[in-house]
Amino acid sequence: MSYPTTSLDIDRDIGNFFYDLKPACDAGVGLTEQTVDYIADVKGEPEWIREFRKNAYRVFKSKPLPTHWAGDELKAIDFDLIRYYLASGEATKRSWEDVPKEIKETFERLGIPESERKFLAGVEAQFDSEAVYSNIKRRFRTKV
Repeated sequence: MSYPTTSLDIDRDIGNFFYDLKPACDAGVGLTEQTVDYIADVKGEPEWIREFRKNAYRVFKSKPLPTHWAGDELKAIDFDLIRYYLASGEATKRSWEDVPKEIKETFERLGIPESERKFLAGVEAQFDSEAVYSNIKRRFRTKV
């Protein structure tokens, strides 16, 4: 379902393209506790993260959408049509040259690599549900 946007003037054709990539991990559409379990299993997460996410999911389901301050546009979101986890299963690349061609083309079409070179000189690029490229300048890193 598509809703016209009256408050923003956006050229939606810029991002209106796709590449037929075959993901190794796909949680399907919709969000359920089974979706949370699938993601935790695929990522090999510890049990406490799984339970934290399930609790967050339960809280999300118990609350009304904040249309009193965000506007009625939120009512148009069909959360059962969203794909919450999709990943290639490949490790994050540290060199832009190692990123698959289709993903590089996507980011180049969106202008992200140029922005990285001219301004950031370090970025973590996300494609679907996973980081595909990470090159953060040392001065931006902090120890946890």
